[in-house]
Amino acid sequence: TVEDVSDLWLNVKDSFEQRLPVKKACLNNKARNPVLVENLPAEFIQTTDSRLRSRFPQEQYLFWFREPYATVVLVTCEDLDEFKTILKPRLKLIVQNDEREWFIVFVSKAHPSNDQATKMAKKVYARLEADFNTKKRERCCKFDLHGPDDEFWDDFDSKMVDCIRNTLDKRVQFYEEENRRLSEQRFTPIWNFCNFFILKESLAFMFEVTNLHEDSLREYDELELCYSESVNLPGKPREFGGLDTGDDQAALLNPGFKALTQIVQDDVFREFEFRQYIFACQAKV
Repeated sequence: TVEDVSDLWLNVKDSFEQRLPVKKACLNNKARNPVLVENLPAEFIQTTDSRLRSRFPQEQYLFWFREPYATVVLVTCEDLDEFKTILKPRLKLIVQNDEREWFIVFVSKAHPSNDQATKMAKKVYARLEADFNTKKRERCCKFDLHGPDDEFWDDFDSKMVDCIRNTLDKRVQFYEEENRRLSEQRFTPIWNFCNFFILKESLAFMFEVTNLHEDSLREYDELELCYSESVNLPGKPREFGGLDTGDDQAALLNPGFKALTQIVQDDVFREFEFRQYIFACQAKV
């Protein structure tokens, strides 16, 4: 996401989007081993985007995988007093949420021929670094509106990938712990396959969108195995075949044939629907 504090996004949008997909991103797989992803698909969306405001609070942890993986805070300022009294308190408020991975891009509007403006931009940026960088982590980089250099882009890409990797690690750990907790209940009366399915597929989806396909496939394989073990347990036997129009046609390579995620949430799916869906997801990955 882009937190556009100083109304700069339209000025930098094209430059930022040319960096996508992210080249050579180093991420951690499920075993916490580094994996080089050649082209990591990503998009920038503003924090005002309606897609970010459509969650119900009770759904947030289940659909955490859909939330942004990094926040780029865009700022500019041409006066030290303004920075201290207005911008700094506002930035502190924005970044105090430790759940989000963030970094700040200071945009310098100073023209190279204007010495005074260039010096002031350097002073404000130095203040920004002093206030928001820590010994453990650099959080700031400086973008020159009149011609950013290669050094900036290397820094920008590095900070963006760090944020994405840290967020992915946190979310994978969260979903794994939830799955482990549910797995322990597997042969008890309170076992709910549908909750397990949603969490397991969230994990598979995160690995898929970050191009960690082997890890994604493993999640679907484990989901299939778990389903095979639990489908014939006493309590809630599953009907096998389809009843809807079109169910007599194979859709083995089409995971979107039915909105199975919704069907699973409602706990009304039939065994053939599920098996067909899982196979289509495995084939796609």
